[in-house]
Amino acid sequence: MSLAYVWVYSESIAMLQLEVIYGRDAGKCMNFHQSVVHIGADPGNDFQMTDPEISEYHGRFTCNHEASHYAYCDLQSDHGTRVRSSNVDVRLFSQQLAQSVALAGECMLFLGQSMVRCTYAFEPSESPKRPVQQIKSVSIQELTAPDDVEMLSFLLETATALTTKTTHQPVMSYLTLTLLQRLPQVTHIAIWRHDSFRDSFMCLYERTRQYRTSPSTLGEDDFREAILAKKASLYGFTNENESDDCGCAVIVPLVTQNQELGVIMVESNTPDGIDNHAFDILVRVSCVAASALERTFINADLSTVFDGFIRSIIAVMDARDPASAGHSMRVAKYALYTAQAIQTSQEPAFKNITFSNNHLDELRFASLLHDIGKVVLRREILLKSAKLLPNELQHLLERIDLFEAWFTSLPPEKRNEKTPSPHRFEQYREMVTRVVQAQQKATPADRELIDEMSRTTIPPCPTLPLLKPQECESLLIERGTLNREELKEIKRHALISWQYLTQIAWPQRWANVPIFVLQHHEKLNGTGYPYGISGDQIYIQSRIITVCDIFDALTGGDRLYKTRHSFGEAAEILLAEAKSGALDSNIVNLFIERVIPQIADPELAD
Repeated sequence: MSLAYVWVYSESIAMLQLEVIYGRDAGKCMNFHQSVVHIGADPGNDFQMTDPEISEYHGRFTCNHEASHYAYCDLQSDHGTRVRSSNVDVRLFSQQLAQSVALAGECMLFLGQSMVRCTYAFEPSESPKRPVQQIKSVSIQELTAPDDVEMLSFLLETATALTTKTTHQPVMSYLTLTLLQRLPQVTHIAIWRHDSFRDSFMCLYERTRQYRTSPSTLGEDDFREAILAKKASLYGFTNENESDDCGCAVIVPLVTQNQELGVIMVESNTPDGIDNHAFDILVRVSCVAASALERTFINADLSTVFDGFIRSIIAVMDARDPASAGHSMRVAKYALYTAQAIQTSQEPAFKNITFSNNHLDELRFASLLHDIGKVVLRREILLKSAKLLPNELQHLLERIDLFEAWFTSLPPEKRNEKTPSPHRFEQYREMVTRVVQAQQKATPADRELIDEMSRTTIPPCPTLPLLKPQECESLLIERGTLNREELKEIKRHALISWQYLTQIAWPQRWANVPIFVLQHHEKLNGTGYPYGISGDQIYIQSRIITVCDIFDALTGGDRLYKTRHSFGEAAEILLAEAKSGALDSNIVNLFIERVIPQIADPELAD
């Protein structure tokens, strides 16, 4: 038996107030005293909204009522959240990796087609003390199997339902809702996660039967004791000046063989709100919940690890090729925009296409890593901004000087009409220094000079022409700066990327990342590389990446060897490629109609 006194209320109670100012749910207003408030379309959210563009588990508020501060975190939204206040104006768009912003005072959230005002309000309160007494405890490790058929049926139903949840948000929503339905006297449930490194606790989820609930009666010391002892404990508490009990609470540790995950805290405002049967339900359900949460936490941690790993690789790629820094991140963003547009499109071509969270993860990882094979390519090729490398151009100009000096030194009797004059050599220099630039094409007159230079030799070195064959090829390049051999080397990057990525033990849900990357330069008409496949052999994810990759290469403006195109010009190029059969015309049209406006809007662009 233990006895302790804790403060429940301060002189005034802080509460988060949410009010829909505009949208389908306009006028809806609720106050929350709890420290975690979820907003979204799923009925399991504390603040449910019916806007069709708001996701099931859209966002989460984490409140520090003592300091009157709070934070908003974008969770699994499909369209992101715009957050505006007097000193904050930011768009959060997580796509599997939660983003949050710290807030104070009043702010506005723009979710889908709705606008929600968020603010803190206060109401006065007494400050009674509540003595807490431990009534009962049960060891989780010594728990025996129930012999109640009805209990077994309930546990089996709960375990089956939790197994279908792939992330911890739906697990916690279903678990807390089920317990409130099963235990009518319970008024408040909170799930706290234990950070073993810092030995601290963070409230991940709260649900209350009313939309007002007091701060938690029990604290971290009680949570820590429950986890260390692996015991579920039932507490009763009374007001200081009252003899009757005024409520009770249960702390149940969430532990598995591998991890100490945290605790479930359940409270009731009535002394008999949690009887022996309810206590038994909570203890047994905690075992099922711990397994489900461990699985989803591992999935979330794995996603975070992979995301950090990928971002580190991209940082290396960007450092090695500054000319295209940021390209992979932008392609990933555009690809996710495109996938979301496909999901909501009414076009017959996209009727049966859906992207789950795992599919979006696969697409994001493949988009981020589509150029990883370039890390092994020669840096001078990646950074080549002219048709000849600087040292190659220097050697050519020196050779022109050498040839000019030799021909100039010839006595008059050894010269003829084919002997180049000093003026001709000046023309050679001017043509070479001009045509070697990435944006210049050789004119017919330039081609005549190039041909003439390639046939010009001097008797002491008859096998050494003024212009070598590879230099001739480079000066005649029509597009870009790479000759055939360099293009061949660059084109290897798709296959090299696939070879690298297949060495990673990808989880089954992301197993297609390497193949999406391998195909991102293939074309529907078979003119792509590395294998020249066509049509339905190319995954739709690869087709999406291809369109986004080309668009960013045209509009990025970060490559010295390419002219930066406007969005309109890039759209015309994409349409031309689609018309030729190289790109998927349905994806190109959707990209132009839905994604480009989203990218171009400064309110939406990151």
